[in-house]
Amino acid sequence: MTAWEELTGQEAAIAALKDAAADPEAMTHSWLVTGPPGSGRSNLAFAFAAALQCPTEGCGSCQSCVLAQAGTHPDIQVLSTEKVQITIAEIRDLVSTSVMGSSVGRFRIMIIEDADRMTATASNVLLKALEEPPAGTIWILCAPSEVDMLPTIRSRVRRVGLKVPSIEDVANLLIARDGIE
Repeated sequence: MTAWEELTGQEAAIAALKDAAADPEAMTHSWLVTGPPGSGRSNLAFAFAAALQCPTEGCGSCQSCVLAQAGTHPDIQVLSTEKVQITIAEIRDLVSTSVMGSSVGRFRIMIIEDADRMTATASNVLLKALEEPPAGTIWILCAPSEVDMLPTIRSRVRRVGLKVPSIEDVANLLIARDGIE
């Protein structure tokens, strides 16, 4: 199973990210994945991170893909929170980690789930990192919509929009993946 297989109903977004993973010249250092709850923002971010680390752009079975999908890849950092806000201290920690470079993969990948929860000061700290990114570092931000992010951050990212998958797409995934009738 490839890194992309469990993403359903997002063909255009998957195609754009596959193209980026396959062509380092077309790669950009920062991405904003937007979509409503249930659209698979985080799942897409993790699949993209796996594809970026994989020698074959997301085979799903190599060591990089397995580690990425398990959430244990040493070059993929994730900031996820159950709190109302992401603090400046959390962003500073992530930014300081981003400059270390990769240890086993091609890139150091920083994923911020619910990036819309950053405080204004935390967003400004991140903005500085997006303006002057370390070589080999990729930022993937996830948020419900573009307007949830500061305009200055929106201007420094490549945007990928998602939609809620159709009932038919979800049903087909459950049938194929889980054998549900």
